Amino acid sequence: MDVHDMIHDRLRETGVTLAATLPDDWVAPLIGRIDRDPEMRHVPVAREAEAIAVCSGAFFGGVRSVAVMGATGLLTCMGELATLNLRHQIPVFIVASRRGSIDDHRVYQEVQGRRTFAVLDAYDFPYHVVERTEDLGCIPDAYEACRLQKRPFVLFLARKLVKGAAA
Repeated sequence: MDVHDMIHDRLRETGVTLAATLPDDWVAPLIGRIDRDPEMRHVPVAREAEAIAVCSGAFFGGVRSVAVMGATGLLTCMGELATLNLRHQIPVFIVASRRGSIDDHRVYQEVQGRRTFAVLDAYDFPYHVVERTEDLGCIPDAYEACRLQKRPFVLFLARKLVKGAAA
């Protein structure tokens, strides 16, 4: 079974029925699985704040949702997460690519690698990095922590998990 199928299965196991997605090449295969799932509503968005808004609204409707995006998109929507979600205790579960790591050989991703965790720590947002398929079982627990703590939670997908060893 492909890693993206495994992530999709864990999201379904968690009860997620709505996904707002913003393209990123590391999560594109996961977005494709979500799009093909007739039991999961897929809302492709053009802006990061839209993904947060869709998932925040879903929470009030009792719908389990996930925002799927890249690390750049995550950094772009930090203001919304702080002023809307954190302030009003609206949980949003985010699956994001862990860009800018030492095995991500894209110079334009370097800033994300240096700043993403620091920004999340500054806002006191919980996060977890998944590096091995054996650790994908944490997805239901991460989702539940997000829901119970009523705050954003970011689950990062490491390069070696979604793309294999660096070339």
